[in-house]
Amino acid sequence: MNGALVVQYIIGLAATCLVGPIVLFCLYPRSVRVWFEAGPDGIGALASRAAQEVIAVLAELGFRPIGVKVEKPVLRPAIRELSFAAEDGRCYGSVAGGRSRSRLYFYTPFPDGGLVLTSNGFFPKIRSATVVQQSFPGCGPRELLSRHHEALASLGRTGEVSPTPEGRIAATHSYYATPEVRRVLGRTGMLLLLWMVVLGWMLARR
Repeated sequence: MNGALVVQYIIGLAATCLVGPIVLFCLYPRSVRVWFEAGPDGIGALASRAAQEVIAVLAELGFRPIGVKVEKPVLRPAIRELSFAAEDGRCYGSVAGGRSRSRLYFYTPFPDGGLVLTSNGFFPKIRSATVVQQSFPGCGPRELLSRHHEALASLGRTGEVSPTPEGRIAATHSYYATPEVRRVLGRTGMLLLLWMVVLGWMLARR
């Protein structure tokens, strides 16, 4: 095996290792495992300074802690979120992110299908008769919650979420089972899969 073939092999292997798990997640989102690794007492140990500032505002807005939620896609690292529920039952709040900036989203699943998700990070935009998913990068907690309530009102819904770990886990599974969400993830997965096929074809021709 000459040097060029070794380089091609390494490039192909690296692309598969990096993109393959993302494709698997996008095409099979319901394979994600979800659990709580800690209750409310575990939030402080995981929260960065930026997250603590967001959590303080959430407390002022009437949110109470549920605990530390973990999502584990197949062959990908676990994702941890600090989970909260509004006292009025209208939505969940989730805080994640690094030391300098924390991402926040509010999420309301509906028992009969559909959802509203409002984020200050980057979620793909979805709009249908039963789903509103939108992002406002950099938006503060108060304004973000106001926009979430506006989205709920646009669907004629108020929201009623369960402030328990079991309820939050079920809500996460409900998100990944939502047809609109699955279609968006599926398109992303197919595009990445196509990219991998084209890359492999180009490497094989060299």
